[in-house]
Amino acid sequence: MLKRSLALLLAVLLLTLCAAPALAAAPKVKKTEYEGNGLVEVDFTTNDVRYKSAKVVVKGPDGKKLTASIVEKERDGLTFKVKGLKAGKKYSYTISGVRAGATGSYGKVKGSFKTPSDKPTIQTVNYDSRDKELEIEFATVVQFKNVKVTIKDASGKKLKISKLEKGQDDLEMMVAGMDKGKTYTVTVYGVRVKGVGNYTKASKKFVA
Repeated sequence: MLKRSLALLLAVLLLTLCAAPALAAAPKVKKTEYEGNGLVEVDFTTNDVRYKSAKVVVKGPDGKKLTASIVEKERDGLTFKVKGLKAGKKYSYTISGVRAGATGSYGKVKGSFKTPSDKPTIQTVNYDSRDKELEIEFATVVQFKNVKVTIKDASGKKLKISKLEKGQDDLEMMVAGMDKGKTYTVTVYGVRVKGVGNYTKASKKFVA
């Protein structure tokens, strides 16, 4: 009688395990970055992501859906484009039809991103002490008009700048007299967010 009960219990357990649906294997988000012009780049923690009828839904701070579509899919991330974004706002997104690895069901992954202010903002300043090159990266795509850059040390002394080169969202230049480990202030004049507002200035303190 005991053996029969154990056999019946084992059979029920096996049937339950076989009938259980495959667990969702949605990837985890490593980083979400707004690239400008409505483009959002999502990086996953794995480089083996699979897609099946993948789509993205984006909602604004008021909970309303915005028109969005995936424009590029890669094994370690994807890029989607959103219409109707406003400056300085936080948005949430849900990506469905994604899976980490070759097994499991396709699931959903959620995240959020924030659009930059309508005023130009310097995101990072990087200095290569070996080549004496300085790179200024903005938080979004920008435009320049009669651009001018000043760099001052803690005492207010200006440093000499040469070979200024403009990019879509950055500036590169040579800077003389900068000491590694010291704090400086960079100010860019004649810059604006692409297609938005008047040309103005943007400043940021940084350590060389």
